Amino acid sequence: MTGRKVIIAFNDDGHDTYKIDGKLVDLDNNLSTTVADIEGGLRARGMQPARLPLRDASGLREFAAVVAAARDSIIFNLCEGAFSRSALEMNVAALFELYGARFTGSGPLALGLALDKGVAKDILRSRGVPTPNYAVMDAAPQSLPSGLEFPLIVKPLREDASVGIDTNAVVSSFYELRSRVEEIIARYSQPVIVEEYIDGREFNIAVLGNGAERKALPPSEILFVDFPEGRPKICCYEAKWVEDSPFFRKTVPSCPADVPEELKSELQAIALKSYGIIGCRDYARVDMRLGEDGRIKVLEVNPNPDISSDAGFARAAKASGLEYPDLIEAIIGAAEARYASQLSRAPQPLG
Repeated sequence: MTGRKVIIAFNDDGHDTYKIDGKLVDLDNNLSTTVADIEGGLRARGMQPARLPLRDASGLREFAAVVAAARDSIIFNLCEGAFSRSALEMNVAALFELYGARFTGSGPLALGLALDKGVAKDILRSRGVPTPNYAVMDAAPQSLPSGLEFPLIVKPLREDASVGIDTNAVVSSFYELRSRVEEIIARYSQPVIVEEYIDGREFNIAVLGNGAERKALPPSEILFVDFPEGRPKICCYEAKWVEDSPFFRKTVPSCPADVPEELKSELQAIALKSYGIIGCRDYARVDMRLGEDGRIKVLEVNPNPDISSDAGFARAAKASGLEYPDLIEAIIGAAEARYASQLSRAPQPLG
């Protein structure tokens, strides 16, 4: 693949701000680091990267023109939405498909299914994948839905990267539940998903490849170190992205996770099954919790996870023997093989 041209597409929405101890902290777009990392990985393997940022709607025509002309390249799709809207993540992938561009990662259907946490859990459960009990709400409830018991965690229905999940996300009373549901609906202009809070070990499994070639990488565990007494152990937005937050230093990834071989196999099998059910392609991450009852439950399938060089996916790849440039090359290789396979199966003209 030496000399291959790769276009890195990403949504460049500017900055996030987050309030910590009454202070507003300005965060650079997290994707800027990932783009630079991927460029380095591509160059290390002799490939030629080019950037394609998607900023505001006024630049959409120019963005589409580059996509339309990209037939000799492959697009490395990092777009997590468009115009500061996570819900448009699937639309960007659909645009690539409309122009016949080849791109890495999942297609629009899988991206849309995974983004709607309620629909994703409906599908997973119908296919035998265990998930926490849950209910979708578009207004504060008048009573506790059947099957739910406190404590519960309240999340925006259609966000990713732990947006909308902070240290108050877990509620322990009906009053707290109503207040939190109202707050999240008002802040994010969308329904919420309310689900069973599992106080247990948290794992994520990176999956790489397609078809018979896909494999689950070594499990990673989030260790909640010296968490304040009484605070729920959750990987909230601060813990993931805000280095000034005390929670950032108290959620420590451990990969490969220290687990028995039997548990490792079960985690990987559930991840592979979930990956296939949602229709993920090339790479994805599956998040799970192991409850005190010994049961694994899938929290989320993320078909567009963080793949920066210091993120969990890269750690899992390294634990499997893949250095970062190897991982980036493997993702591109999986996409190229997928498109080659589709071409070989395409109907041939008569005559």
